[in-house]
Amino acid sequence: RDKDDGLRSVGMPLIDVGYPLAYSPRLGRDSLILVGEKYSKAAAEAMVEEIAEIKGVIESRGVPGVVAPEKKPLKNLLLAGCDMRADVVSSLMGELVVYKRQSQIHIEFPRQNAPKMRILEELYFRGLLRDVADGLCGPGTLGLMCVLAGAERVVFNDAWQPAIEDLLINLKVNRKLLGIEEIELLERPREAAGSGTVQVARARGACQIEVYHGDLCRLFSQARPAELCLIDHFPGSDTKALKQACRCCKETVIV
Repeated sequence: RDKDDGLRSVGMPLIDVGYPLAYSPRLGRDSLILVGEKYSKAAAEAMVEEIAEIKGVIESRGVPGVVAPEKKPLKNLLLAGCDMRADVVSSLMGELVVYKRQSQIHIEFPRQNAPKMRILEELYFRGLLRDVADGLCGPGTLGLMCVLAGAERVVFNDAWQPAIEDLLINLKVNRKLLGIEEIELLERPREAAGSGTVQVARARGACQIEVYHGDLCRLFSQARPAELCLIDHFPGSDTKALKQACRCCKETVIV
């Protein structure tokens, strides 16, 4: 690995429930998921069976998801156990629980002074979190926080099918906190990496929520443009085409 590679590229032991810690975690049963490159399936199964603290073992094959349109999307491989994790995400607007299947979603761990939450808080105090599109939503962290902040409408979109599936889980898990009265499933994504745009779900309640699977560059051919579009891409990725696609929104912010 390059010395500048981030956590999502290198892999590491991950605690089952992620939240900012001032000290090393005390591990209980099924509290640790291992992510690495050179585990055999037999070794992974033995670790899960014989070490009570290990919940799952994942073979890393790269950063999972749609990193760039010209690159084939990757999934890491769950060798043994369970890879479902939960992160407790905190901001001045409140707290949410975000579930993710760690073999299929890139690694991102909550920090005390999370830069992305600070950006959202600034937008909130400027009164800009009213009508929001979370253009590369992943499991939904930013968009869900916008709902919690009192947005009137939030559009979620991602080209990666596993991300949309995890988002739907997170809408259900947090529905009381978010004031969701009903979630309606419309159409199941047909391909792992969506190139077109398909609305897969909508929810009503305190906020109007729309969920789309597909390329952000085509999102606003199907969805009404939002006042604010959030683009949370992989570090170092080119966002020029995405910003161009969001020019119909009043404001676009790279997170």
